[in-house]
Amino acid sequence: MNGDDSLVQALTKLLVELTRFIDSTIDEDGEPRAAAKQLDFVAGTFDRLTPDQRSSLAQIVQQLAATEPSAERREFLDAFAEDFGLTDDAE
Repeated sequence: MNGDDSLVQALTKLLVELTRFIDSTIDEDGEPRAAAKQLDFVAGTFDRLTPDQRSSLAQIVQQLAATEPSAERREFLDAFAEDFGLTDDAE
């Protein structure tokens, strides 16, 4: 996966925005369950990527965070890689 590829960049931005939206629909009790299941699906899909693919995706998300003007979105982007298992626990 090439992080400089404009298609990869666009798809990553779309994926992150959709997961941010889904995450924002879950209340403190974990409802609605459908949204939580979708986030679990996203994280599970990332688990099946190779370490290099996860690293590349995490780098793209970091690039998006660095240029994000919205503090709320930037905070979500900053936590995205860890929250969705793109980084090793040791990092």
